[in-house]
Amino acid sequence: MHLSKNNFEELDARYRSNLFNSIVGIKQASLVGTINSNNLTNLAIFSSTVHLGSNPALIALFTRPKTLPPKQTLNNIISEGSFTINHVNKDILSRSHCTAFKFTASESEFTECGLREKFIDNFRAPFVKESHASIGVDYVRHFDIKENGVIMVIGALSHIIVNQDNIQKNGEVDMMSLDSIGVAGNNTYYELQKKKTLDYITSDQKSVLNEIINSEISNLDS
Repeated sequence: MHLSKNNFEELDARYRSNLFNSIVGIKQASLVGTINSNNLTNLAIFSSTVHLGSNPALIALFTRPKTLPPKQTLNNIISEGSFTINHVNKDILSRSHCTAFKFTASESEFTECGLREKFIDNFRAPFVKESHASIGVDYVRHFDIKENGVIMVIGALSHIIVNQDNIQKNGEVDMMSLDSIGVAGNNTYYELQKKKTLDYITSDQKSVLNEIINSEISNLDS
């Protein structure tokens, strides 16, 4: 199949959304936890959290265009100044997916979907107790992407909660040992299986680079 932009409008709207969303690949499924000024918690599933840099440590969250009334996640982040990002794992996958249901503004997805809040000192937003890896983020700013109205929220990383055993020697988090779940499209979830960890290749290791490339090509030809 080969589709060009001239064909895109001919596709069924839901089919088109799923196709465009999934073709970019598997992303981490995450639960974003927030709280409002009345101490009512909110939880929403996202696949659009992105690492922006390590020094300073910044995280981006993309959310759909503003609506009336405003989306609770975005409104809570801006008004209360913090949010959490919690990995979805296989034990909470179905409950996590259910947070996408349109609950009323007076209902908490934590309660309605059978997930537990976890609070830490000096941080406003709730973590998900059942998650195996969570981060706390301080709100920095947000802006509209003029081309489609999507909102980009920029936050500063302030807390990491993960078992030391789930971190590799090089500092990378081992998603497989966490039972973390990936998502492609809007409704299809994947278990993550680690293939290998490759060393960073420095500029003076051209021979190592060539060896790796030639080895992989030879394995394909054999």
